[in-house]
Amino acid sequence: MKKHAERIIYGILVGLFLISCQESKRDSAEKIVKDWIGKEILLPADVDCWYMGQDTVCPPRENKPYKMLVYTDSVGCTSCKLNLMLWKHYIHEMDSIAPGEVDFAFYFQPKNRKELAHLLRRDRLEQIVFLDNTGTLKKQNRLAEEMEYQCFLLDKRNKVIAIGNPTLNPRLWDMYKTTIITNK
Repeated sequence: MKKHAERIIYGILVGLFLISCQESKRDSAEKIVKDWIGKEILLPADVDCWYMGQDTVCPPRENKPYKMLVYTDSVGCTSCKLNLMLWKHYIHEMDSIAPGEVDFAFYFQPKNRKELAHLLRRDRLEQIVFLDNTGTLKKQNRLAEEMEYQCFLLDKRNKVIAIGNPTLNPRLWDMYKTTIITNK
C-alpha cells in the first residue's frame, strides 16, 4: 500500500512539473511576442540575391502593405528548417486571397551555398531570395536563436505585426491571413 501511495505522489509531482514547464514556456513565448510587436526590423542592404540558386540582380524593395520576413541560418538540417514546399503553398494561397498585398522576403545565412542552391532548385522556389552571408540581419536586429521566432509579419514600414513561424505552427498562418484580410 505504501508503494502505491508513493507512486501516486510521484505521478502527481511529475505532472505538476510538466504543467509548470509548459506554463513557463508559454510565459516565455508571450514575453518574446510582446517585446517584438511594433519593433522595426532593419533589412541589410549589402546582400546577394539568388533566383532558383543562381546569382541575380537584387530587385528594388517593394512597398507592399505587408511583408512576410523569413530568416534561416545554416545551423542544423537546412532542408528541414526551410520547408520550402509549404512556403510555396503559403505564397500561392496569399496571392489568391490578397493579390499584391504581401511581399515574401527570404533571408538565408547559408553555411553551404551549394546545398541551399540545390534545395531552391529541387523545390522550385520561384522567388528571389537574399543571401546574408555575414548574418547582418540576425545581428543588427538581435533575432532569437529559436527558429520559431525568426519569422515576422511586417507592415510597410517594416514594423512587426506578428511573430512566429507558420511552418512550425499552422495556426499562425491562419492568424496571419486573418490579419491581412481584415486590414485590407
